[in-house]
Amino acid sequence: MSGKVLEVSDLRAGYGDVEILRSIHLHVSDGEIVAIFGSNGSGKSTFLKVVAGLLRPWGGSVRYMDEHIEELSPEERVRRGIALAAEGRKLFLGMSVEENLLLGSWIKRDKVRENLERVYEYFPQLREKRKTLAGDLSGGQQQMLSIGRALMSEPRLLMIDELSLGLAPAVVDRLAQIILSIREKEGISILVVEQEVSLALEISDRAYVFDLGTIVDEGSSEELLRRDSIRRTYLSLM
Repeated sequence: MSGKVLEVSDLRAGYGDVEILRSIHLHVSDGEIVAIFGSNGSGKSTFLKVVAGLLRPWGGSVRYMDEHIEELSPEERVRRGIALAAEGRKLFLGMSVEENLLLGSWIKRDKVRENLERVYEYFPQLREKRKTLAGDLSGGQQQMLSIGRALMSEPRLLMIDELSLGLAPAVVDRLAQIILSIREKEGISILVVEQEVSLALEISDRAYVFDLGTIVDEGSSEELLRRDSIRRTYLSLM
C-alpha cells in the first residue's frame, strides 16, 4: 500500500450527551479493503457517519488524503472523493433505478453516461431494471443500487454500511465478488461495515473489531480469522 487514504486518530463522537465512540484510531490505505465488525450498538455506523460528515466529532482528527476534513460538509467530502452507501440503502423508492443513479452523479455531470455504463457493467441487473421503481426491487437489487449510486461520484474511498443485511446467502456471495472486482478495476479503497464476520474477513485485507465504542482488536483478516477469541466470540468456532 502506497499511502493512507483515511487516517482517524483519537476520535470521539456521540449523540446528545451520550458518547458512542471513544478514542478510535483507524486507517485505510490506498487500494485496501478494510472491514469493521462487532456487536450491535458498538458504534460501527456512527463511525461511518463521522467520516461522511453526517455527524460532527467531539474530538480527535479525521484526515483524508493527508488533509484534515473535520470541518468539511458532507457535500464537500463527496467532491473530494468520499462516498457512502448507507445502512438501509436510503434510496428514493418512488424514482426509477436510473433516476436514483443519476442523483449520485451530481459532481460528475460531464461523465454521466460513462459512469452509468460503468455501474451497469458491475450490476447487469440494474441495467435490466433501469426503468423500474427502486421500491419494486428486491433487497439485493436495492443494495446494488445503493452501491452503484455511490460509485457514480467516482469515489477514492467507498464506504458500505451493512453490505449483507437482510440478504440471501447467494446474493451476498455475488455482492462480495462485485466488491472485489470494483477494488481490482478501480483501485479504490473500500471500508465495509459488516455484521457477518466470516464475510467481512473473507473480502477484506484488514479488519477492526468494535465493542462499546472502542476498538478491541485489529489486524490482517487472515490473522483475525485464526485468532481464538474471534473464532469463539463471532464465528462460534473452537
